[in-house]
Amino acid sequence: MKKLIGNVLLTVGLVGGAITAARIPPMWGGLAASLAVMGAGIFLRRQGAREELHRAAESGTGGVKELERLLTDALARIEGLMEAPGEKVVAELTKILEELDEFAEKAQPLRIEGLMAYGKVMSVFSRGERALNRAWSAFADGYEKEGRRYLRYGYEDLKETLMAVKALKA
Repeated sequence: MKKLIGNVLLTVGLVGGAITAARIPPMWGGLAASLAVMGAGIFLRRQGAREELHRAAESGTGGVKELERLLTDALARIEGLMEAPGEKVVAELTKILEELDEFAEKAQPLRIEGLMAYGKVMSVFSRGERALNRAWSAFADGYEKEGRRYLRYGYEDLKETLMAVKALKA
């Protein structure tokens, strides 16, 4: 609710500021009041976003536990693909990548831990996701050797991501 009220105040302050500043001469008192309303809107919006992150982490719709589950499942499935035929790899890797699409959204509550922790997890994860996408592309194009190499890179990066996520719990 705070986020909604913050958005409304921000919009009202922006419109009011534009109207008062467009006058010749500018209405300085109105402009100052509009800036104060915008400031209050920004404050409420940020506070509401922070509360949403805390609620998501507590409810299990994101945060360390959910990420750990998602990564563990993906790693187990990728392990099974290491020696599988190329056609099976493409089909299964497609499903894995679709599930990993949720990772960035579910990782948002990690920002509570700080931007450095969030950045470390997301930078390693994004490297692994790119490698898995390259593996999928190579397998789909018939370059099995290259696909297996990128599959291994993606697997190692996801393992590193899992270690980084587990380190946040400690």
